[in-house]
Amino acid sequence: MATLVIGASGQVGYEFYRQNKQKDDWHYTYRSVKIDDFIQLDAADAQRTDEVFSEIKPDTVIMPAAMAWVDKCEREPELARKNNVEALQNVLDSMKKNGGKRIVFFSTDYIFDGENGPYSEDAPTNPLNVYGKIKLKCEKMLGESGFDYIILRTTGVFGWEKQRKNFLYRIFDNLGQNKPMVVPDDQYATPTYVKDLVSAAMALLEGCHYGVFNVVGPEFMNRVELATRFAKGFGFDAALISGKPTSEFPAAAPRPLRAGFRIDKIKSLGIRMRTVDEAVKDMIARKAEDDRY
Repeated sequence: MATLVIGASGQVGYEFYRQNKQKDDWHYTYRSVKIDDFIQLDAADAQRTDEVFSEIKPDTVIMPAAMAWVDKCEREPELARKNNVEALQNVLDSMKKNGGKRIVFFSTDYIFDGENGPYSEDAPTNPLNVYGKIKLKCEKMLGESGFDYIILRTTGVFGWEKQRKNFLYRIFDNLGQNKPMVVPDDQYATPTYVKDLVSAAMALLEGCHYGVFNVVGPEFMNRVELATRFAKGFGFDAALISGKPTSEFPAAAPRPLRAGFRIDKIKSLGIRMRTVDEAVKDMIARKAEDDRY
């Protein structure tokens, strides 16, 4: 039974490769950033999606691929819809044609308004921006798809990443050169170590636990505290970090200010997520073992 990871050149997708690369029946795709012998696939292209699925015939599909640039989604909602909603629909259609059985999808705390976070799985949704509305639409599509599905709601994902896109790399790029760094001090969430996120996804898959799951780190903090934790953990000067309100940062899309998730549900399944400090220690150990990062 084959597994297909769509979007394996990104942070989350590549972590699935790291943890499963020894398995012959796992396959990985990229859209524009070619890696190793991954398969080229833009899931927004229905014909190409059909071609890949008809060749591999995956039993399980893991789909971290998404257009997740929140402000660009706000400015270009049709493009965001094409690369999220239409891409998911193409995948679901190809699964139906080729015997697919289950799908793992990644969602966000941006499906909430940030008034009462952190949120449980059954909390009422109320997205403030286009990205959140699109992700909520995707969740509903999966609920109506007829497939077994796992929706992983997560946020603030960090870790080693080939494309250097996550928040942690802003710390490296600024504090590594002793440059001051200003971050929002009123945005609260639950930062998530990518290695734990993928390990949790694997545990849910292997246990055949389907439905909606919050998968985030156990700590609720604002961006200033997160940046300070990163700075101290990696040996930078945390005094270079300061905060100001989100309203003072130019942005096309409104952000939920107190979001993040509660993780009682995955805890009850024995899944443990590490704190930021624990994750940083693991990252340092991992980097020593893998000089590609």
